[in-house]
Amino acid sequence: MFDAIVDANANRVREGLRVIEEYVRFVCSKEELTTKLATLRKDLNQLFPQTTAQLHARMRGSDVRAREIPRKRASIKDVLTANFKRVEEGLRVLEEYTGEAVCNQFRYDVYDLEAAVLLLVSKLSIRRGVYLISDDVDVLKKGIRLGCAMVQLRSKVESKDVVFNKAKELSGYSRNYNVPFIVNDYVDVAMLVDADGVHTGQDEIPVDALRCLWRDDKIFGRTTHSFDQGVEAKKQGSDYISVGPVFETPSKPGRAGIGFDYLSTVKSLDIPYVAIGGIDDGCIESIMAHSPFMVGVIRAYKYISDWQSRYFS
Repeated sequence: MFDAIVDANANRVREGLRVIEEYVRFVCSKEELTTKLATLRKDLNQLFPQTTAQLHARMRGSDVRAREIPRKRASIKDVLTANFKRVEEGLRVLEEYTGEAVCNQFRYDVYDLEAAVLLLVSKLSIRRGVYLISDDVDVLKKGIRLGCAMVQLRSKVESKDVVFNKAKELSGYSRNYNVPFIVNDYVDVAMLVDADGVHTGQDEIPVDALRCLWRDDKIFGRTTHSFDQGVEAKKQGSDYISVGPVFETPSKPGRAGIGFDYLSTVKSLDIPYVAIGGIDDGCIESIMAHSPFMVGVIRAYKYISDWQSRYFS
């Protein structure tokens, strides 16, 4: 009696799950979420297999919404939200018309998945360009206005209270420009000012442990000096890594430059990275010969506009 309703809504749920699953798998590369979505879709297929009776029940000619032109979505967030609602509504219909209590469990599982996936979508994207690092608020604000790929507040000598106040000012400022604002080392400061992310060094708590403290929509960067460290940083869940110092630099006293070996192989890690360390206008060409994803600037901030337009436009 209700074959057409069951068939239509089972298909609605399958289609919605597949749309969401493809984004999580191919764009976000989140294995755990992809597996959960795929498992849910397969469980639904077992519960509501596409039988001959259901195929005959399809009202292709008389369905008033057949061949309806779909609405155009304004953003990927709208696409995912719409498909989550399709899935949730379809499961509720199946629960009511079939009496299958497991549909209720499926629906609540989808609520959890919706929260997790939409959190990922709200994370700012990491794009190619100049990555500006400074302890000077005015310098970082200028970098934000100039459209740097990312800016980082890094201060090794000031009190945490001073860093906190600077970070609070920059976090509010960067939000108007869609430029990710990162705090160096201080996860607590980054969390308190709602920065876009945090960057930590090799001697800090592992990234996978830090992720337990903060939301999935935040960016986690990691300093690496070798290919093996890059592999480990990616394994721990870093969103990007720094590669360097390529040259000796005052910002890393006592550490020799690592040269170009790591920079020439880091692309194979398939993770955003920033070449950093002693880079100025005299050596930028040798860096750009490796086509880095981002170039880190500390002292040479006066070249931001030139490098951004010359190498990343």
